[in-house]
Amino acid sequence: MPTAPQRFNQKERKREALRRKGTKQERGYGGVWEKLSLMKRADCPVCEVCNNAAATQVDHIIPFEGEDDPLRLEWTNIQSICQECHTEKTRRDQRMKNRPANPWFYKAVE
Repeated sequence: MPTAPQRFNQKERKREALRRKGTKQERGYGGVWEKLSLMKRADCPVCEVCNNAAATQVDHIIPFEGEDDPLRLEWTNIQSICQECHTEKTRRDQRMKNRPANPWFYKAVE
């Protein structure tokens, strides 16, 4: 006999998403990153993408691959960025990450 799907309230969903995602320390955004982020925003308080809003975050230009990746704390690989630009860049990065590696695929689809 089929059972009804388990329903979660919003708090349980957030908790489950955080569990899957990992803590900020596990993802490489601990104390050292926080200090670097503060230094970058103090050095460049305006969004480096749109140059039109206050920078509220710091973004990796090239996404890093794990805590041991040298790009994680590389000053030339970070940029001060506003929330709107960061959201758009993250979406674009996620789309690119999910694309097939074969460049001929893009020509066939376009």
